[in-house]
Parts: sequence; structure tokens; C-alpha cells
Amino acid sequence: MSPPRILLCGDVLGRLNQLFKRVQSVNKSAGPFDALFCVGQFFPDSAEQLEEFMGYVEGGGGGHSQIPLPTYFIGDYGVAAPKVLSTASRNSANLGFKMDGFKICDNLFWLRGSGKFTLHGLSVVYLSGRQSSNGQHFGTYSQDDADALRALAEEPGVVDLFLTYPR
Repeated sequence: MSPPRILLCGDVLGRLNQLFKRVQSVNKSAGPFDALFCVGQFFPDSAEQLEEFMGYVEGGGGGHSQIPLPTYFIGDYGVAAPKVLSTASRNSANLGFKMDGFKICDNLFWLRGSGKFTLHGLSVVYLSGRQSSNGQHFGTYSQDDADALRALAEEPGVVDLFLTYPR
């Protein structure tokens, strides 16, 4: 079995057209890749970029609105983050304890809080958001998330990828 091929990127800031055009180019020249991990602010930082972003999240047939490979993100803050993420949280497919991400739409997964999962044989551990002292829901992690991460660190085994983005 060949090792998985993973792409990583930082702040997306809602520029999904630019991101996925670049991903398709890299995939064509050096791929195929199995997944993309985004470890910065994923959502737009202004309302002007919202239409492009929502074109992917809401689907829309054909063209640029398709996400070309499984994409996982931890930067759960920015314009529209509360709306999109609260909708995903209520989706019946996302109910229960999810370590491998809440599905936002086809090929797009939100890694919420902290967790550990296996993807194509790689052990992935993450801590999403900024530390919260007031229990804010989106864009932050709680003390419980940090404690869960400490417990994961005590488990035997190798961690292949550790994703976090302090801000």
C-alpha cells in the first residue's frame, strides 16, 4: 500500500475559488492527493467574499462549486462561521460524537474542538480554534477540549499529523 498524499494550507479566508484552482493544478502536476487540511482562518473575513464561499457550501451544480478532494479545516471563525457551523451541527448525520469532522457539504469537514482520527492510515490529532474563557461556541476550544487532547497524548501510538492554529 502506498503512503497517503496529503496537502496542507494556512489561511484560506474564504477564497475557495483560488484555493481549489491551486489544488487542482497541484493535483494534476504532482497528484493525486488523498486529502487537504486547512489550518488557518477558513471562513471569509469580510462579507464581500461570502457569495463565493457560500457557492461551495450550498453546493450548486457544476463548475467551481465542487470541492475536488476531501477537505478538513480547523479555522472555525470569520464571517458566516456561526451560521454555517450551527447548521452543520444540527444536521442529523452529524449528531453524536464525531472525531473525524462534521460534514459541511460534499468533501468538506469541520474538525471541531479537539480529537484524533485515522485517515488513509495516518493518525491525525487536532485542536481547533482559540481558547475560550466564556464558553463561546464557534472559533474556540474549551478546557474540556484541551483535557481531551492531553488524554489522547497519553495513549500509545504515533501521531502523524498534529493540526492547530493559535491566534
